[in-house]
Amino acid sequence: AGYKPVPGKRGSIGIPLCLNMYELLPFWHTFWTRLGFAVHTSPVSSRGLYLAGQATIPSDTACFPAKLSHGHIKALSQMHLDAIFYPCLTYNFDEGLGDNHYNCPVVAYYPEVLAGNCPELEGTKFIYDYVGLHRPKDFEKKGAQFLQEAFGIPKREAVKAIRKAYEAYDAFRDLVRRKGAEYIDWARANGHRILVVAGRPYHMDPEINHGINDLITGFGFVLVTEDAVFQHMDKQPRHVLNQWTYHARMYNAARYVCTQPDMAFLQLVSFGCGVDAITTDELRSILEEGGDLYTQIKIDDISNLGAVRIRIRSLMAALDARDAQAQKGGQ
Repeated sequence: AGYKPVPGKRGSIGIPLCLNMYELLPFWHTFWTRLGFAVHTSPVSSRGLYLAGQATIPSDTACFPAKLSHGHIKALSQMHLDAIFYPCLTYNFDEGLGDNHYNCPVVAYYPEVLAGNCPELEGTKFIYDYVGLHRPKDFEKKGAQFLQEAFGIPKREAVKAIRKAYEAYDAFRDLVRRKGAEYIDWARANGHRILVVAGRPYHMDPEINHGINDLITGFGFVLVTEDAVFQHMDKQPRHVLNQWTYHARMYNAARYVCTQPDMAFLQLVSFGCGVDAITTDELRSILEEGGDLYTQIKIDDISNLGAVRIRIRSLMAALDARDAQAQKGGQ
């Protein structure tokens, strides 16, 4: 209430901080600010934000991250912005690790669900065009076209902004990897175990993970995410159709953990995620074949972390037993 957006040269754009927009925010923020727009994200997720959008959720079978996006859209609709931007993305970036590089159907097309079910978007300019970031040259053409149609922006200016957006995304990905390497080096220098936590970018959302990261580090682990280590392994055939960008990262991260004696692996799974019905079995297979342990934590809108504490303590006990057995065998 009473939110006054900072005006840009061409207006203000709202971006919902949910689903794949967590990872793509550096790209889209650079894209729009380079074009002269002021970018405003929805607030950090909370229980209140989720409840505010609950009435427009059309199906309870969707995963919690998707249901949470209704609250983000409602929050943006109250900010008096010139437009809200949330594109449909069939494909993710092609990182060369899988048989294809799709987003899951919920991530790819949920803007369509929001457009059809959120009455607060009536009278609001909601941009949810289908775009493909995996082909930069094609996006230069199609992105320039939709910017010309929507805002009258010249093609040359649009192309410059698109190229800067790709540079910003590459710099962000490099930063994640460098920070991950720093944490790993610190852990090894100080005698800490390293826990690779694998999931999707939106599992960073505090209302989705409920502070599991703090719980893990409180047990003495140094935590890094799968997107900081997956690049160390090349593409390898899998037992399943490996066609999702985020999940191909998890497979590679699990393979890497199997080569590192001071690392363990934990997968975050959202209730209602159909793709994880496949990834969980494949990750378990990778880790067990590599002589490592598979641990899974399911997260949803339930914030009781008692079961999570038990699971992490069980993992620690199993690691202690494994290390003791290895030490005994080496003597």
